Amino acid sequence: MSRKAITLIEILIAIAVFLVAIIPLWGLMGSSHQQVIRSADEIKISQIAIEVLEQIENNNTFSYLPEEGVEKEFNLQSGGVISLGEEPSIDINLGIFDDYLMPKLYLFTLDVKESFSDEVVIGRIVSLTIDYKSKEGRDLSYTLRGFVSANN
Repeated sequence: MSRKAITLIEILIAIAVFLVAIIPLWGLMGSSHQQVIRSADEIKISQIAIEVLEQIENNNTFSYLPEEGVEKEFNLQSGGVISLGEEPSIDINLGIFDDYLMPKLYLFTLDVKESFSDEVVIGRIVSLTIDYKSKEGRDLSYTLRGFVSANN
């Protein structure tokens, strides 16, 4: 008896083998997509932090920074401005970002003093922490630090 047709059992076995191979890959694709979204959010937040820190470092803002140990809080708005210092103040411009991020900036400074004198401040370490919500709704945080010279 010669066999020229594929039986139903052979088709079902082939489908089962195919599903055993595909199901783990399907799950991997879903988790990869979530990681891409998380990474995109972190890139957006890091760009905001870098933009703010560069403006602080490059615009003679030393005298406008909060004193050592004082934390300032800012709610950031897309395309908005944050003002450093009391009147007169200096404005830091923000770029455009997605509203769902709802970023909140915390600015904290530490004085850097000359090694031979505890009274001469040569600059400040500026710590920017941005709390934000990811597209998935998770609360996340990003921190960036830089140095601002007092001699500008």
